[in-house]
Amino acid sequence: MSDDRIRPEDEWPLPPVWMWACKECAGLYRTMKRIQDETEEARLTCGPGIDFDPMDSAIGTQIALAQHMAATHPDQLPDWEAACAGCTGHRDAVARDTGSSPRAASATHFGNEHRARHVFAPPSIVGLY
Repeated sequence: MSDDRIRPEDEWPLPPVWMWACKECAGLYRTMKRIQDETEEARLTCGPGIDFDPMDSAIGTQIALAQHMAATHPDQLPDWEAACAGCTGHRDAVARDTGSSPRAASATHFGNEHRARHVFAPPSIVGLY
């Protein structure tokens, strides 16, 4: 594979139908993709050395979508992926922090946010956080 070709781990997955049925998911996803496109366009048209997303809007929109999905659609998120180090870490944290404590609720929510990223982001991005 040449360097100018997209690697499979960098390809954005097609979101599932249930995401489009949720008005907030659809809106957050569209915003995320628009910001991503605008940032990429600026990167292509401007010179090097410029921060094209100084407010980290691209990352922020991904986080907002994952937070919504974790809070609203936890039953529709995929299972933990055995080959994903992030899944392993979050799964271990959820198992370790059982019960009704705020720490257990946080571990579950952050784990669900990670699982949500598997729905809409490429593996190379899911693995970052």
